Amino acid sequence: MKFIRLATIAALSTTILAGAATAVSAAEVREVTTNGQVEFRSAGEEDGELEVIPPEVDPDVEIDPEVEGTTGPLSIMKAATMNFGSQVISNQDQVYNMIAEMQQLRGTEGDENKVPYVSFAQVQDLRGTNEGWDLQVSLSDFTSNTQNNVLTGAEITFVDSYMDYVGSNQENAPVTHEAGLTLLPNGAARSVMTAAETKGAGASSVVWGDQADLDAKFADDTIEVVENELIKLSVPGSTAKDATTYTSTLTWELNLTPGDEV
Repeated sequence: MKFIRLATIAALSTTILAGAATAVSAAEVREVTTNGQVEFRSAGEEDGELEVIPPEVDPDVEIDPEVEGTTGPLSIMKAATMNFGSQVISNQDQVYNMIAEMQQLRGTEGDENKVPYVSFAQVQDLRGTNEGWDLQVSLSDFTSNTQNNVLTGAEITFVDSYMDYVGSNQENAPVTHEAGLTLLPNGAARSVMTAAETKGAGASSVVWGDQADLDAKFADDTIEVVENELIKLSVPGSTAKDATTYTSTLTWELNLTPGDEV
């Protein structure tokens, strides 16, 4: 009798253990998901100075910010400086091309390592709010300290431009001005680059000039002065001109609220 009872107990124990093994196998987990996270904030003074990002053309150059120590988060990083050269006094209406701006080749020093480069104005928007902005420019009179001290009727014209936007989604690029935009001395500021709401985050440049054309002129030994033909100064022949240098001020202003599309 004792032998029979022990055998029965052993058989029952085996059945129970087998059932437990089946339950563990059914609860196996072979795939899970977890979360990743990153937070961004507007750039500030504590994050260091911003750098100008040249348009995506060769050659590779280094350009200092228009205002040293610019930190953002919404800033004008570069604007065009305009020199229309030395011209002969004329009693005829004249149009003069801008002398191409010269920029330093990256990693070099000295004026001998500067090359003609397209002119541009750059805005960097690191606010992270996608609110938009409007870059405008105005022109003062060309003046001197001589008898005929105002170059009456002088005007600057942006013949044409193109947009250089550093961003993976080009649909977020701002728009540039229409061809033939003219600046009148002491006239209203004109928009040269506008980012509507939801656009303009990152680095945006309105560019004036054809880099291939500038390179070709620079390589031509018969050309002494390389000119950028997309920015011009027109001066009436009737304007009295003294044998001196006339200077003007271009004021570039970045509005936080975008204006009408240009």
